[in-house]
Amino acid sequence: MKVEKIFHLHNQTIFKYLYYLLNDETLAEDFTQETFVRYFNYQQSIKEGAQLAWLRSTARNLAYDHFRRKRLIQFVPFLQQHEKQSSPSPHEWLMQQEDAKILYLAISKLKITYRDVIILRKIEGLSIEETCEVLGWNEGNVKNTLKRALVALKKQLGGEMDEEL
Repeated sequence: MKVEKIFHLHNQTIFKYLYYLLNDETLAEDFTQETFVRYFNYQQSIKEGAQLAWLRSTARNLAYDHFRRKRLIQFVPFLQQHEKQSSPSPHEWLMQQEDAKILYLAISKLKITYRDVIILRKIEGLSIEETCEVLGWNEGNVKNTLKRALVALKKQLGGEMDEEL
């Protein structure tokens, strides 16, 4: 598949993923561009049908390298409730914002592997197999890490957690 087509199919997905990890629009744009430059350079070695997993893994590695260099780990997850088309009432909106702040704070205290698996499985909605591909883990590791991550998140939230997450 041509690079242009891959770019048009997946650039927003990669940008959002990086933005949620980095919480910095400029960095997310730069790393999205770098991800696709690397794709262009290595496209011959990437299996057909595995392009998105390769792009996510590359984007993730760029973000991790940034964290290592800066010794800074930040996280702003994307909640599916933000995609709802109907407009909430002002009171509902304020409550959602407050709930999101509490959730963001709790997730930001989790270790990076927990954050990663929560982003991919619960926020981006990837399957277990897709998550395995992106993270380079086996199925058991993804399932166990997600279970531990949700327990840790529940603990951070004081025992209260929305079951939809």
